[in-house]
Amino acid sequence: MTTTEKQPFAHAMAFYHQDGLPAAWKQAMKFAGKGGRLASMPDIVAARLETKPGALPWETYFTTLTAEYYGFSKSGKRILIVAHGVGPMATLEGAQKAYSWEYQDKERNHRGGRITAQEFLDLEAGKFGEVSIVDLEEYVGRYQYPFIQTLRSSEALVDPVLKARFGPQAEEYVQAHTAAARMWHREQAGLDPENKYELPNHDQFLDRRRSQHERDGAENSDPYILKVDGAGNCCYFFGNRHGFREIEEGMAITHLVSTGSLSHLHHEGNESLVLDVSCHEWWNGVRVVGIQAGGNIRSGLNKGPDAYKLLRKYWRDLLVPVKKQEDVGFRGLVQIGDQWFTQYPKIGEGMDTWEPEFVVTSMEKVGAPVVFRTTVGGYHGFFKFGVNEVQAIAPPNANAYFFVGEPQNEWNDGNPTHQTCEVQFYRIEADTSKRMVRADKLVHDYDTMMKLVAKETATA
Repeated sequence: MTTTEKQPFAHAMAFYHQDGLPAAWKQAMKFAGKGGRLASMPDIVAARLETKPGALPWETYFTTLTAEYYGFSKSGKRILIVAHGVGPMATLEGAQKAYSWEYQDKERNHRGGRITAQEFLDLEAGKFGEVSIVDLEEYVGRYQYPFIQTLRSSEALVDPVLKARFGPQAEEYVQAHTAAARMWHREQAGLDPENKYELPNHDQFLDRRRSQHERDGAENSDPYILKVDGAGNCCYFFGNRHGFREIEEGMAITHLVSTGSLSHLHHEGNESLVLDVSCHEWWNGVRVVGIQAGGNIRSGLNKGPDAYKLLRKYWRDLLVPVKKQEDVGFRGLVQIGDQWFTQYPKIGEGMDTWEPEFVVTSMEKVGAPVVFRTTVGGYHGFFKFGVNEVQAIAPPNANAYFFVGEPQNEWNDGNPTHQTCEVQFYRIEADTSKRMVRADKLVHDYDTMMKLVAKETATA
């Protein structure tokens, strides 16, 4: 796309990928293009300040190009260094190299990322660019449970780790979040936002709960709003009894920094409107934001492609020719809107795939629903069975099935032994000349997803 072409969506877009950081990073950078970049934590803060709770930036989890490093300073003190978009983890290669300490460990004893001690000293000296430095030994003395407990607004305003992670607009963010939290508390207490001292629903709320929300919803209250967490699998500090995590000789610990969505948190007798700012652990399911050159996240953030939803909304665009047509056999069915499809077949005894494959062109019920019964295969929360089990109770002329109820467990002395569910059988015909692209393939097809995102945005 040339710079003169008009695009139907914002110059900043979120990319979630089920396969983890590298896949999400590559797609976000493909969108960002030459001169573009990934969003750091200050970008996410800016997007939140431009919107209100309920909007995408507040209600979504993001991993950012802000990185946090734990090591020993030149003078030998334990410090944290926070860097926004600069440093050893500012590239995909650098991030993978750091996290390879964990994911390449076949014995699974390593946690977190690592850089060399010399790289850490170079960060401290400013050789990579501007960074923030926090005295970790002093920081852990501020709280009874550092990197675990939830902070009140007044604590967040002066918390050095939060300020380093959020960047220059940290104080403005805390004020905005505090205002939103106060309003939320008033709503929870049954206070009319137009007249905060009325209690029209007084009798509907327990006194303790109402009084807590009334207190934290007051104009000058100090509500809990943030959790400044560390990495759950690589804690910096284990408490006064056990002290600091030791660092391997010649190394420093590192993570990218993530932030979660607003949540209704129950903690220590309180209810609060809180989000977390923490360290990214190496796992699947990652969301990052790409920002195009000259773009500004303040002008809007597109939610980005969701392969599962795009497939169901634009299924007509995602049918591909089949080289050799075949009989569908005996299949489960799945419905998208008013259209029925056969499911992609599963292998062995497991849950149905619920993935659409062939378009059903005609269908007729065969008999009334009947009860299907199968033994529990593993965890009773998953409805697993072999297709041959369903086919064994099907009428002779049926070639498809659809479960019309929720699975129920049968118990014996407190143990789940069997599962039952009503099933309706059908006689169907399907168009086997084309099949639906699978979601796990579409999620890797950047170009197709972006065409569909553009189509979705243009019609919104």
